[in-house]
Amino acid sequence: MENKQLEEARAFYYGFFSKLFTFFDDEKRFEGVKEAAKILYQNALEPNSKEALAHFIENFDENKLIQEYDDIFYDLANDPVPTTASYYDEEIENGKMRVKMVDIVLSSKFRKNEKFTDTEDDIGFILPFMHYLILEKINGDEKAVWLEEKTFDVLNTFIDDFIENVYMHTASNLYKDAAVVLKAFIETERMYLEKPKPTIEKVSKKIDIKTVQDEEARIRKAKKKKEKNLVCNLEEGGDVEDDV
Repeated sequence: MENKQLEEARAFYYGFFSKLFTFFDDEKRFEGVKEAAKILYQNALEPNSKEALAHFIENFDENKLIQEYDDIFYDLANDPVPTTASYYDEEIENGKMRVKMVDIVLSSKFRKNEKFTDTEDDIGFILPFMHYLILEKINGDEKAVWLEEKTFDVLNTFIDDFIENVYMHTASNLYKDAAVVLKAFIETERMYLEKPKPTIEKVSKKIDIKTVQDEEARIRKAKKKKEKNLVCNLEEGGDVEDDV
């Protein structure tokens, strides 16, 4: 296929971010991340992301990264960052964005299993799903091209707010670097896919936002404790972790 090398690079980026933003209960969950960051540093998209990658590599520590992840996404006392498109769209969980993503997933060959706990509109699902779709496209699945664009349309609606929230979170250090790199990558993706940054009109809800965030984090934390054998794997298209 044309631009195969470019598509492989895109898949590599999505695999890298999947490792950072998709939870799975494995002592080797961040294995290969530092090495992947070194490759991205050598081929940085722009100066800010190159600088962020340099800091990420220099200060990388798996235990610190695990702690940051927990503090940013699970700590109920520290304003956990919401991770679903539905929350950013309607300030609720399991909204219309999840319905949209479920339809997209059902149109693909990929099927979730019990080991994959993130909802379909969660950043932790969308990133590895994009990785999977790009690999399918490389392997000749023409439908994957259309599904990839539809999935990015969902990601495009909330990724800027998500990145800002991660960057600004008080616990972010290594994840602040990851947010800078993700921002540069998304801007490149918008140009490549010809998908400009959307103008979003959010639905106003008369609800306690902090309560929703706390409840979302409580649910995620409960899943984390109960599921002891989670593995972020794709049933088709290969293991995301193996590609990083």
